[in-house]
Amino acid sequence: MNATQVEAVFQSKIFKYGIRAVVLFIFSIIFKSFDLTFPKNFNPFLFRAQAFSLMFVLVGLVAWEGAVRVSKYVEQHVFNHNLSYKLLFLCFSLIVYGLLSSFLFGFCYSVFDIFLYHKYEAWNSFSSLSYDLYFGSFMFYLLILAYSGIVFYYKNWKESQLNAERLMRENIQAKYDVLKSQIDPHFFFNSLSVLTNLVYKSADLSAEYITQLAKSYRYILDKKFENLVSIRTELEFLASYSFLIRIRHQSSIVFNIDIDEEVRNRGMVPPATLQMLVENAVKHNRFSANDPLHINIKDVGDSLIVSNDLRKRTGLQHSIGVGLDNISKRYELTSDKRIEITETEYEFIVKVPIINNYEDHHI
Repeated sequence: MNATQVEAVFQSKIFKYGIRAVVLFIFSIIFKSFDLTFPKNFNPFLFRAQAFSLMFVLVGLVAWEGAVRVSKYVEQHVFNHNLSYKLLFLCFSLIVYGLLSSFLFGFCYSVFDIFLYHKYEAWNSFSSLSYDLYFGSFMFYLLILAYSGIVFYYKNWKESQLNAERLMRENIQAKYDVLKSQIDPHFFFNSLSVLTNLVYKSADLSAEYITQLAKSYRYILDKKFENLVSIRTELEFLASYSFLIRIRHQSSIVFNIDIDEEVRNRGMVPPATLQMLVENAVKHNRFSANDPLHINIKDVGDSLIVSNDLRKRTGLQHSIGVGLDNISKRYELTSDKRIEITETEYEFIVKVPIINNYEDHHI
């Protein structure tokens, strides 16, 4: 039998309920040792003892399955609250269920003895709310709960381990995609081509161009392993990047940035988010000196709104682009927030959530 088959056996319902029955049977023997209706040296193979164990196991299986279903119901339906509230509600629900289960067990136990053996000792304890009977019943339920808890948290631990590994792989892949798509290789060669022409026209402008080009690529190298950067840092990078674009396209592209100082300081975004959106706008739209492309960046509430004129180039496959897909994936990895993309007849708009000082940060 290979490992897969062994795992299938352990996960089968027959094995699960079989283990539960064995645990309950062992506990029934312990429970009987505290029951005064059984003699001290009672024979566990007596019919009454065996019948008691059978009743104990059957009622226990029902209570056990009920506890599992209560846990699953709470886990599936109480999801709009934080973890502390969810755990507190789960514990309260299970305790209430445990009290009801203990009452049911005590009742079944008493009725069982009356109808089959005409023994009223258990009923007297039940009707007078005997501490021993209810305490024993509740301890029986706690055993079920403890076992279920161990299995439940083991499964969740394994699942969290798998999710952590998956997120790590996706994060590494996303970072790799960032390096591939942050600045198109064609842009680098175009920048060198522009620089070649500048050298013969203006030494000062050439020097500034080299400085801004170096800043752009240094930013990529320095921030490639960071999940988030401040908006101020991102805007400084965008300033260098936009300088290179304006030198190449002259007055064909107009930038308008209106972001509050407080937002610049406290807000964070994944590295190169704004640069990718600008690159996407330049790549997919037509523009000229007489009809420039307007790119606007502003803060609205807890988001940055990046918009540009929509004049799609002909001959390009229209899609959201590698850059937008990259940004979307990194937001999925780093926060619960998502970008929103809106396309009208004349404008392309991307709503970028602001992450405030890592408070929404997952990784």
